[in-house]
Parts: sequence; structure tokens; C-alpha cells
Amino acid sequence: MALDLTKLWEVLDNLLEAGNEFVENQVEAAYGAFHSVLKCKAEASNSTFDDNGLKTIELGVRDKLIKLYPLDEYPLD
Repeated sequence: MALDLTKLWEVLDNLLEAGNEFVENQVEAAYGAFHSVLKCKAEASNSTFDDNGLKTIELGVRDKLIKLYPLDEYPLD
């Protein structure tokens, strides 16, 4: 009785795709929460640099992530 490796491969491929979608959704949810918190803090501030401060923080986080995960190794979808 031979084991059909194509069926196993299909199951593993489907699991990998589902895991990838799950991780992407979690990252998007975490970024959405991060952005909302920063936006609320910027709106509560009396500074004239609110929008620029928000952009600066988000760009700084993006730059740190790009250093950890370079786009040439981890390209955008």
C-alpha cells in the first residue's frame, strides 16, 4: 500500500496558505490598533506637530522593521 504523497503535499500547502493568511490578518490588526492608539494620542495633544509626530513615529517603526526584515529578502505582496 503506497502512500499518496501528492495528497499530503496538498494538505501541507493548504495549511501553509492558511497560516500565511492568519499571520497577515494578525499583523494588519496589530498595526491598526497601533495606528489608532497613536492617532488618539496625537489628537489629545495640544502640539502643532501632531500629524507630523504621528508620521514620524510610524515611519520610524517602518524603518526598524525594514532593517529587521529587508525587502530584498521579504518582498511586498
